[in-house]
Amino acid sequence: MKKVFIVCATGIATSTMLKVKIEKFLDSKGIEAELHQYRIAELSPDRVNADVIVSTTSVPDDISEKAPVIDGLPLITGIGQDKVFEELYKKLS
Repeated sequence: MKKVFIVCATGIATSTMLKVKIEKFLDSKGIEAELHQYRIAELSPDRVNADVIVSTTSVPDDISEKAPVIDGLPLITGIGQDKVFEELYKKLS
């Protein structure tokens, strides 16, 4: 089972929107994954055990060294979201 961390500034609204879109995408591709929402302040390098992080905010280097980070803003705006989904698929396949 893959593990995806979904990160935004507050860990509430934006990450919830991302979670819904990512769940639908992963289901359509038959990829099983645990999705965990976080606000960026909750993450520390020792807590990161994800296969990938999808974030709408800047991720510190010490965290991005632990798992690849994908910019999730296109999933909010709709502009470039296919590229995000393609990158997510590559990281989880």
